[in-house]
Order: sequence, then C-alpha cells, then structure tokens
Amino acid sequence: MERIIIGYDHSDAAQGALSSGVDYAGRTGAELVVVYVVSSAWEWELAAVQVNPDPIRHEIRQLLTQDWTGPVRAAGVRYQTEVAVGRPADALLASARRHEASLIVLGMTGRGTLGELVTSSTGRQVAHHAVHPIVTVPAGWAPSRAENGQER
Repeated sequence: MERIIIGYDHSDAAQGALSSGVDYAGRTGAELVVVYVVSSAWEWELAAVQVNPDPIRHEIRQLLTQDWTGPVRAAGVRYQTEVAVGRPADALLASARRHEASLIVLGMTGRGTLGELVTSSTGRQVAHHAVHPIVTVPAGWAPSRAENGQER
C-alpha cells in the first residue's frame, strides 16, 4: 500500500497539507501517516525550567489522534498518527524511511513555494535529504469541488 507522510503542527499551512493528503489518498487509496514533531530544543528548554514535557506530549498525541485528524476520518481515508521528538526534518525523513513512503507533504506559509523551501530550515533540510518526492501545499489549500465548477 502506498503511504504518504504528512508533516503536521496544526498551523494553517499544515491543515492545507492535510487537506491535500486527504484528497490524494481519497483518489488513490493511499494511507496517510500524520506526523507531529516535538522539537528536541523545545524539550530541552522545558527541562531547563524543570517542566515535565510528558503531559504536553500526551495532550498533543490526543489532539492528533482525535480533533486534528477529524477530516481524515470524515473522508474515510486510512491513516495512522505519530508523535516524534527531535529535529523536525530528521523525524519526518526517518518516518518516511520507516514507512517506505512514496511522498512527503509539507505545508508552507504565505512566502510561497520557492521562498518557503529556501528559508524554512525544515523544508530545506527535507528537500536536501529526501529520497522521496516532496509536495509543498499553501496555507488554506482545499480540494476543488468539481461538482461546483471551482478550480484549484
């Protein structure tokens, strides 16, 4: 089965990436792997002020498996979720290798595709090291509705 990695952090850009993945999986029968990466730098900062990150990671995992993936369930698309800790690019690439993914989908901010890949450290690192095709999706992207005659 074809697997698609979706980098997800609940930003507008990530929601666009998720919509794109759901649309693609709905048409092809692919399975989505929705990956949220908790930055190891963030965890070090919490440790420095003696805050236990476990409850926060638990909350993120719960949001990812319930609220944030609601559109995936509503579309009837097969999926699984992952919460990883580390450098985002490294974690996304490791997930793509582990799941033998055929595609990585990342959201991008309003700076544009090329600008985002050049200025985003995660996007740049994924693009530089990936052995999989990468799709970048603008914030707010939604699949067109052919029955309404709308274009993407």
